[in-house]
Amino acid sequence: SGSELGCSITQWPEYALKRAGESVDLTCYTTLAYMFWYQQPSRSSLKLIVSTSKWHQNYYEEGYSEAKFELSRDKNNLSIMTIKNVTFKDAATYFCAANDHTMQQEH
Repeated sequence: SGSELGCSITQWPEYALKRAGESVDLTCYTTLAYMFWYQQPSRSSLKLIVSTSKWHQNYYEEGYSEAKFELSRDKNNLSIMTIKNVTFKDAATYFCAANDHTMQQEH
């Protein structure tokens, strides 16, 4: 018999407009253990920025750093990614994804 996995994930704000040099906070709420932040520039592919879990430190992909994409996750299942000193190159759609099992299988 198969089991059904219920997923809960919410991301906000839906849209953010910032001036160059400002910072922007992207917030994601999930009860799942593993969390992933992705960046998708216009007309480009989805790129993983950082992965994190409730128990481990943050793992940044090549080309991304904490100095630019600061990540915090509290015990209330809330994750905030702050993009610092934004430029036109940061204009993109950002996604958070989550999974409860392995780092390889995102939800």
